[in-house]
Amino acid sequence: MTSQLGDRIIHIALIGIIYRIAPGSTTQLAKILFFTVFPAFLMSPIAGVYVDRLNKKYVLVISNIIRCVTLLFLPLYFLEGHSLMPVYIIVFIIFASACFFLPAKLSILPDLVKKENILMANSFANATWTISAISGFTAGAFLIESFGIRNSLYINSLMYLLSASIQAFITFPKKLSMDKLSLKLITKDLEKAIKKSFFYELKEGISYLAAHKNAKFIVGIFFAFMSAVGSLYVVMIVFIQGATGSMTSSLGTFGIFLLLGFMAGSYVYGKWGQVFSRIKVTFASFLLSGIFLCLFTCALKFQKSFELSYAMLFLLGISMSPIPTSSNTIIHESMDENMRGRIFSTIGIIMNGGFLIFMFLSSLAAEFVNTFWVIIACSFAFSLVGIIGYLMNRKENFILLRTPPTVA
Repeated sequence: MTSQLGDRIIHIALIGIIYRIAPGSTTQLAKILFFTVFPAFLMSPIAGVYVDRLNKKYVLVISNIIRCVTLLFLPLYFLEGHSLMPVYIIVFIIFASACFFLPAKLSILPDLVKKENILMANSFANATWTISAISGFTAGAFLIESFGIRNSLYINSLMYLLSASIQAFITFPKKLSMDKLSLKLITKDLEKAIKKSFFYELKEGISYLAAHKNAKFIVGIFFAFMSAVGSLYVVMIVFIQGATGSMTSSLGTFGIFLLLGFMAGSYVYGKWGQVFSRIKVTFASFLLSGIFLCLFTCALKFQKSFELSYAMLFLLGISMSPIPTSSNTIIHESMDENMRGRIFSTIGIIMNGGFLIFMFLSSLAAEFVNTFWVIIACSFAFSLVGIIGYLMNRKENFILLRTPPTVA
């Protein structure tokens, strides 16, 4: 949770940097945020191999230490230097380390809980992830407004160190540790991963996922979800900054209500979600998310009502919460446990691809069209996914596969 909190504070710091350099520019903001996502394309294939073989505790601790040390250099370059290139490099290293941290965290969960508790565990994990993400965004906004960008980044570096210290004392099951045989296997697998290259590894991962009925559904859901998030990420930030006249504090305030809604939705779905069709809940979430996103945007644009905007964000958080919970649960219940790291890494590549493509498309569109209309278009697309998905799956032929496909 602390690491995720730190990642989001970095995001809000980058937003503050661009606000100072080029206020209102969606393309400049998209450029710097590109380096928070692009590492997944280069590192995820290798990261998946490591995560499946190494002691996941060590992966978590080392990735946090790397982020802690690297982050200390960021204030030096963007405040003292005249070029953003060193900033791009530092941001790349930080989020390349996160490529190892995330699949390790996700793939270890089924080994720590009973099978019948996986839905609840995923609900709690996603709630925690979102709490730390949004609260990090919120805390970062207030930190930067109160202490400045430089001091906020130093505080964030200490948070990564704290996270590494906590994880160092966690005891994982013995089967997760690495023996000599695993060391030899990881060396061979790593050599293969490098020789195969990103594109071959991606093709291999997609082939595995394509052979699994559940996986095709999950990939489509995650791609649609992250494409929508990517479309909104930059333009929503610029829209809120323009509507409120604030660099980061208004982003933090809005984030609180989105967080509260997501927490409430995760709790309700985790407690009673087993009795509902996961497909129908997922597509209903898309539909409602689009509606509340549209209402939030209109409330802030035309009504200038913060109270109404807060209410719409709260409902938006509730609506979105079942999407990642359902998807991760299906993966945990039906995928080969020895492939989880590579499965999550490959899905991460596809998700981040959708995020990057649509982030740049929406950013370019916002240079010619008002950000309000770009967000409205995204909200309609969100709801359209829900409607089409629900109609295509009315009879629900989706069945959990208890036996995952074999791996050669």
